[in-house]
This record gives sequence, C-alpha cells and structure tokens, in this order.
Amino acid sequence: MVADGHGQGGLTTAGPTAAPQAGLPSRPATPALRSGFLGWIAAAAVTISVLLMIAVSVAGPSAVIPVIPRTWPDPPLWLALHPSQVTVTVAIYTAIILGGAGVGLGLVAVRRGARPNLRLLGTAAAIAITVLALLPPAGSTDSLSYAAYGRIAALGHNPYVMTPQQLRATGDPIGQQTTRNWQSDPSLYGPVAIAADWTAAKLGGTNISYVIFWLKLLFALCFGAVALALDRLLRGDPAARARAHLLWTVNPLMLWAVVAGAHADGLAACLGIFGLLVARTSSPGGRVGPGRALAAGLLVGAAIAVKSPLAPLALALAWSLRHSVKDLAAAAAGGIVALVPGYLIAGPHALSDLAVRSANLVTFDSFWRLFYPPFGYESMPAGLELLAALGCVVVAGLLAWRLPPGPPHLPAVRPALVLMLAWLLVWPLQRPWYDAIAFCLLAVYPATRLDWLALIRAIPAAMAVATGAAARHPPGLTPVISFVGNDLSPYVRLGTVIAAVLLCLLGAWELRRPRPGSLTVEAAAPS
Repeated sequence: MVADGHGQGGLTTAGPTAAPQAGLPSRPATPALRSGFLGWIAAAAVTISVLLMIAVSVAGPSAVIPVIPRTWPDPPLWLALHPSQVTVTVAIYTAIILGGAGVGLGLVAVRRGARPNLRLLGTAAAIAITVLALLPPAGSTDSLSYAAYGRIAALGHNPYVMTPQQLRATGDPIGQQTTRNWQSDPSLYGPVAIAADWTAAKLGGTNISYVIFWLKLLFALCFGAVALALDRLLRGDPAARARAHLLWTVNPLMLWAVVAGAHADGLAACLGIFGLLVARTSSPGGRVGPGRALAAGLLVGAAIAVKSPLAPLALALAWSLRHSVKDLAAAAAGGIVALVPGYLIAGPHALSDLAVRSANLVTFDSFWRLFYPPFGYESMPAGLELLAALGCVVVAGLLAWRLPPGPPHLPAVRPALVLMLAWLLVWPLQRPWYDAIAFCLLAVYPATRLDWLALIRAIPAAMAVATGAAARHPPGLTPVISFVGNDLSPYVRLGTVIAAVLLCLLGAWELRRPRPGSLTVEAAAPS
C-alpha cells in the first residue's frame, strides 16, 4: 500500500488534478499530498502490524501461541525460538495498536480522496492470509477445543454429550494434546461447525497440529472469499471499494482474529454475509425473488448452525422480505433445510447445551463488571440475562430509528447491522472475534461514524485476550495485562455504548463532509 501519482501504489489520489481556470491563480495541490501522505503512513502501519503478527507466530509457543506438536516441514510452521513473555506481549500489543491506527488513517485518507492500488492490495492480502494460515494458532486456544470436538465426532461419539476431559481420560492422542481450557464443557457450537471440525479431524488424524491446520485453511478461505465478494460487489464505487478492503481485507484486527486465531466466527460471518448479499434486489424496494430468497435462507441458516448468536440475521432477512409472502416462505424453507437436519442428527443435547452459556455469561473485560465487580463465571446477580436483553432491545430500537439508510439494493443489510450491533455492544459475553460479522456488514454499509466506534472498541478487546495462551504472567507484566483487560477494555466498551446512544439521539451518524478544498477530484466513471 504505497502511493504515487499514477495509481500504482497503495493509497493514491482519486484522479487527475483539475486545471485552474483562465485568469485565476493556481492552487497548490496540498490536499492530494496530504491524502497521499496519510496513505503512506497507513500502509506502513498495517504492514508492520501484520509482520509483527507473523513474527510472533513464527517464534513458536509463548504467551500468545499455544503449545502444539511441531510438524516441520509440514504446517503449522514455527521455530522453537522460546521468546520471553515480555517480548511477545510488547510485540503483539504494538501490532494490534499499529493495525488499528493504520486502518483508521487509511479511512481518513480514502475519505480525502486517496485510492489504493487494488492489484497491489490484493496481492499483499493474499500473501498475508496464506502465511498466517500456515502458522500455528495465535491469541487463543479455541482451535484446540475445535480439534477435540471434531475428534469426538470422528470417533463416533456425540460432542454435545462427551467432553474433552472424557476424551483425554480415554488416552486418545488428540485428547492428550488439546488445551486444558473448557475441558468439562461439551460443544456449544452448531452442527455445521461440528461438521467442519469432524472433517478436519478426519483429515488430520491423531496429530492435533494437522487438525488445526485444516481448520485454519478453511477459515482463511472464508476470509478470502468475503474479501473477493466485497471487491466484486463494490467495484463500481472506488471509494466504497477501498473502504471495504480497509475494514476487512487488510484489517490486521480481523486477520488476527479470524485467520491467525483460527476462529469459527470466520466461517459463520462468511456464510452470513453471503446470505445477505444473495438477497439482492434489481431495484430499490423491489423483490428479491424466491430463488434468491431460498439461497439466502440456506446460507443464513448455515451461519446460525455454526454459531447460534447469529440468529438475528434470520430476523433481518425476514424483515427485508416481509412484503412478499413467496420470498419469505422460500427463505424460511432454506433456513429449515440448513438447520433442522443437522440438529436432528446432533440430538436434543445440541439445543439444551446452549443453556450452558448462561453460566458463562460475563467475560472478564465486559463493561458490566464496572457496575458489579464480583461478576464472574460463578458470580452473577439474578436477572442479568433479562436486563441485558432489554438493553439490546433499546439499543436496537435507537439504531433502527436513527441509523442512516443502508445499501438500496441490499435490504437485509441495515436490519442485520442494527440487530448484530445491538448484541455486540450490550450483551455481556463478548470476544473480539465476534466482531467479524460486524466488520463484514460495515464494509458493505455506507460510511458512518460506526466505522470508528467498531475500530476503537476492537483494539483493547483484541489486546485483552492476546496473551491468553500463558498459564501465568511474569510479575512485571501482570499489572499491564490486568489493566488492559480489567480496566481499559471495559471502559472503552462502555464508552462505545454511550457514544452509540448519543449519536442516535443526536442523529449524528453521518460523517462530516470534508471542505471542498480538502477533496481531490473524483475518480472517473465507475466500470
């Protein structure tokens, strides 16, 4: 992402500078220079961020990278460098902050008229996705749990009944290699997620590293598929296209959460956003059609069958199809086909286990802890779910009331953003990788101050869990890590909720238009 005057760099000016009118003094092209300078800084920040993430992953097991068997020269690839906790913590914190800052500066540069060289951007993104997919999982041990559930299913047991601890007790090699976290919990993921885990377990055999590699490859392909879909969808609008790639394709926070972290949220977000994009109309206010509605219902249903919290996408799709009984029925049929067979095969435990979420409702960096510090996995006041649900309804109502119109040909995107954002902002159980669906939706949605709220919120949230692979932290690091997770992230989360409510009440979602003198000339007619 470099900048030059011919459009061969990363963030360039939008088009040729207008010639001065006869008899008038020419104006220096300082705005274009400013946008190009911001583009250079954004490109450098994003590049350094991704390189640091790669370096931390290559260094092998640490406070950021969980311990898995080394399979050199087969992936996952890493070197046993034994970095200190201080080194990897500083490196990953720097990467996350630089990544968020780079995306923010890139958004400003694009708004001022800069445009990326999409060929260079696409090549760089493809390299980053590929490299991160070949490295060990980072920032989380969730992929090890996926491997355990997949192994349970591959052995013919029910992962909604059998726990990883029971798998370990049998002496199974995958059970011995998996993480000690979530040992006593059956799977809380949907049948489509378990099917993906089962496939990876079948391909990976008895080495958990191979199982994780196949999962990482799947999630990396999902990430790339969303990037390609965004590029094709917005190819007629250079500014929207550049912004979408900043929010998703080259966003280090999403690369870290979905590809490096190997989280099933990448699969769920891919299926969900594709379902909403399929539900496209030929004209604003027009019909989607039964065929597209059926496909949309299948994809959205599959997304919910990966992670149940994406259920609001079904409500958004239904709302967008409410004017046509045929389209609504087709979408419902698609959803039933995607959901019912999987849950029938999985059995009733697949649904009853979802109640376990109530026992693990508040994450350690939730803003709800600011009101009741004893909040924890075993300490919650009665009625918290009802209170949080009411909060989600209120925030969703405010967003539905005042959020600017969404894409005219994609009627399901706005209600989906309203519902998912309300859940992400208010619900007590949150992880940074849950934001994958939000960034997908924002990439399609017209630019608003939501971009900044999502970005600012995501930075401390990613930092709070980045060192979760460590059993304990050195005394010198403990205060810093504790401050980020117990103070910084909760206050930022609370601040974004307050900011969202205020922006709704004030109707101030629209970004302030740049002054005429600060804009470069618009690009040529879209292809």
